[in-house]
Amino acid sequence: MVMLGVLLPALFVTFVAVSASHEEEAYKYLRAYHYISPTRSGNYDFNIAIRNFQHFMGLPVTGNVDGATIKMMRKPRCGVADVEDGAFKTRRRRYSVFGSKWSKTHLTYYLQHGQDLPRSTQNRVIERALQYWSEVSPLTFSRVGHPSQADLKMSFGPRTHEGTSEENTCRYPFDGEGGVLAHAFAPSDGRLHFDEEETFTDLSEQGTNLLYVAVHEIGHNLGLRHSSVRDAVMYPAYLGYKPDLKLHSDDISGIQSLYALCADKRDDCANYQDRCNEIKNYMREHCRATCNFC
Repeated sequence: MVMLGVLLPALFVTFVAVSASHEEEAYKYLRAYHYISPTRSGNYDFNIAIRNFQHFMGLPVTGNVDGATIKMMRKPRCGVADVEDGAFKTRRRRYSVFGSKWSKTHLTYYLQHGQDLPRSTQNRVIERALQYWSEVSPLTFSRVGHPSQADLKMSFGPRTHEGTSEENTCRYPFDGEGGVLAHAFAPSDGRLHFDEEETFTDLSEQGTNLLYVAVHEIGHNLGLRHSSVRDAVMYPAYLGYKPDLKLHSDDISGIQSLYALCADKRDDCANYQDRCNEIKNYMREHCRATCNFC
């Protein structure tokens, strides 16, 4: 009994210390990804922020810093915030947009290569990543030879990085291997930065799949925020290599909400072309190509 009396306080102290450490880790994470506003100090409810994070990431909503929550927070992920400055909203649709889009549908891009893969491989991967979005939208892309000519400026860099030669030092440093893999900026900024300290790979279970990360970050460049759909490319966390990577219907709905394909929904629109202005709202929805409402 004497030994048990000595042991119990020691175990209790250890448990409290671990919990406090987890709560501090969780607080920093919630603040970094805007579940807790980084601009309004003191005005937050920690447990509500935890619940919002759990809801968004598809975890059991307990309001506690439990094992599943910490495990998710420690997964590699995109550095873009999940929430707009603490303004968490439960929404029926899962995708979300920044509120800005490109005013044109043909975009140029420049790639400043990283160190892990041959340049030819990087070129192929980025070209394929762009195709994912062009296949489901009116967007097209072409590569240019200098960043000054580019709408999208892609580069690899260390913790403190500048991006391409046209950029100043980025305000969002990386955190080394693991953690943040990359980040990108909404239209019409166009910057995309990969963390050079990650090991980017192609067609491999090892390292971090460059194609997956590139498709995700380009989504941000085009105007998409993070999605709460776990199988969507725009889900915040990196869940590993997917050899059959596809856009989820949620990703497609998101990009088409910004850049709608110009097509008629009816086969007989040509018969009603003279009524485009007479019943404009109806024709805009059903005969947009015929009426040139795109």
